[in-house]
Amino acid sequence: MDLYFEKINNIIWNNGAWKTNILQAILCLFQSNHSLGSQEILKNGTNHIFIEWVFTQNDGLENKLTFSYDAQNDKKLVLLNGKKVTKKVLHENILHISYFSPISMNLFYLGPKYRRDFLDDILKSTFWEYDTLLKNYEKILKHRNKILKNIAEEKSKIDEIYFWNNEFIKSAVTIYEYRKQINQFLKENIKSNSDVFQHNFANIEYIYTSKVDMNRIGESIKEYLEKNLQRDIILGKTHIWPHIDDFDIRINEKSLVDFASRWEIKSIIINLKLQEINFIHSITKKLPIVLIDDLSSELDSEHSKLVLEKLWHLQIIFTSILALNSEEISTIQI
Repeated sequence: MDLYFEKINNIIWNNGAWKTNILQAILCLFQSNHSLGSQEILKNGTNHIFIEWVFTQNDGLENKLTFSYDAQNDKKLVLLNGKKVTKKVLHENILHISYFSPISMNLFYLGPKYRRDFLDDILKSTFWEYDTLLKNYEKILKHRNKILKNIAEEKSKIDEIYFWNNEFIKSAVTIYEYRKQINQFLKENIKSNSDVFQHNFANIEYIYTSKVDMNRIGESIKEYLEKNLQRDIILGKTHIWPHIDDFDIRINEKSLVDFASRWEIKSIIINLKLQEINFIHSITKKLPIVLIDDLSSELDSEHSKLVLEKLWHLQIIFTSILALNSEEISTIQI
């Protein structure tokens, strides 16, 4: 891929013409650990991806980023200037991505997993170490669940669970410390940009829901694990963990899905995506590239302009079957 982009770029073609794949390729290149996954862009039985991009950052430094994926072995390889580097070095030298997709636009119509992925993808893009910590947490969780099943089948002694309880608590506390940062940011900033789509939500709140007491995370998890050990053994699962948490947006103390129109819900989701950009910038001091998939199918011309007004200062690449004409672009309020 050898592309030069202006500030706003509209990739225009008919539906089914693989426009989305271009955005997904860029996402894989700059955020290979995104929840979307490399499998999403494999088509027609292909089992290998190779993407390369030479880009220049604000400091004038030119870098070549290479991404390859072998589906048969589920193996990814990311190179910076032809060399393997640590995740930290890679994170410090590449651009960050904010991806608006049809799934994003349906965030509150889908299950809690997609909302957890939304938070985790922000944290992966912001903190180089978060993806490794999350994978380690998931491994520990699998080990604990396996021991629970073995105890139920009398293949393990109950004493074995206490080691994994301690490992689980330590790992879960670490994940929650990162989650607390994005949760606090969204809670404090959800009212900003609340005029997206010209709706004014004065009494809007971001609410994170969890069985864990966020003021005493480790103790809360420990107490829950001890109290519910027998249930966990019977069911073979851990029932308190970051991956059963969720979040909601409430307006006048009511969940928005209970009364808001689809347009109003879209405005809230756009607001959340704007906060994602602001959070990444606040931590990394870098403005992310914004990818918007199928803008015209999700938003009409007037609302597309409103979104672009909010993003005008950023590098934007979006797909659509229609183009914003020069008259529309000239009316965008910078």
